[in-house]
Amino acid sequence: MVRRISALIGGATLAFAAMTLSASAQTPPPSGQTVELFPQDPGSAVVEELQVIARPPGPALWLVEKGGAKLYVVGSAPPLPHQLKWDSPRLNRAMGEASLVLVPPEASVGPLQITKFFLTGGGGVRQPFGKKLEKRLPPDLLARFVSARERAQRTAVPYKDWKPAVAGFILLSDFRQAAGLSEAKPVSTIERMAKAKGVKVKAMSQYRLGPILASAGKLSDEANLACLRDALTELEYEGGRPTTIGTDWATGDLTSVRARYSTSAAQRCVMRAPGGPGLLAQQIGQSADALNEALNRPGVTIAVVDLAVLLPANGVLDRLKASGATVTSPAS
Repeated sequence: MVRRISALIGGATLAFAAMTLSASAQTPPPSGQTVELFPQDPGSAVVEELQVIARPPGPALWLVEKGGAKLYVVGSAPPLPHQLKWDSPRLNRAMGEASLVLVPPEASVGPLQITKFFLTGGGGVRQPFGKKLEKRLPPDLLARFVSARERAQRTAVPYKDWKPAVAGFILLSDFRQAAGLSEAKPVSTIERMAKAKGVKVKAMSQYRLGPILASAGKLSDEANLACLRDALTELEYEGGRPTTIGTDWATGDLTSVRARYSTSAAQRCVMRAPGGPGLLAQQIGQSADALNEALNRPGVTIAVVDLAVLLPANGVLDRLKASGATVTSPAS
């Protein structure tokens, strides 16, 4: 169970990194309304370089060059449909030249973390002994939660012992699974492409789960309920678009991706937690550092970076350009 919650919270934390350091909590949009990726963020200074160029086939792909090194950056936007079919001639050619594929940071979970998690009663993210989640939710939120878990084909049992914030993200993950959406794609697909061509795959970095669990455990009761509301809003948004999630990403339609791709639930939740902004800064910085390191050696590298980390002002793309790299969208 600890490994399950580590994967869920770890995934949410990567999504949290979409926020810029100066971002603040935002009011969740009404269900069914178009969600903007960064409503208060001007976006990366290099994003328009992709939009003004005739769009080649496949998902959005940037070419970053520095010295004699080339870095192809695939912008990912999970979740994507399990059965989504997509092809990218540019990525296929790059894979034939690459010696390394970098994938997003992964969580490090050790025996001491697992022991501490249980000894502290779940690190503050589990309900007090004898208390159950659905018994403690206000009526309006309870109705939405029950409706959502029924859509996810789940009973109350998997969520009953978790605080609202964590329960919300577990439910969101369960709903995606039931709806045929994968939080692992497109990373898992690109990893298979690399394996087929004998290209090494490496995580950009590792991050410790302990500080994330500690931060989540310090959420107030009010913040926990707010995080749950945001997670349910995201679930309802995705559930209303079963045929379009992924199609815009697969065709490289960045404008449409940004119009519907939202990590706002995780963003708002982490910003409510003590130390949240510092965790965001650390993850964006680690990703940018890993890509800069790849550019310091000759040859070709491919990196898969969540658009939520890639596109905001002072995000990964802006930081690569500020370091002296040239960022363009390669022609087909």
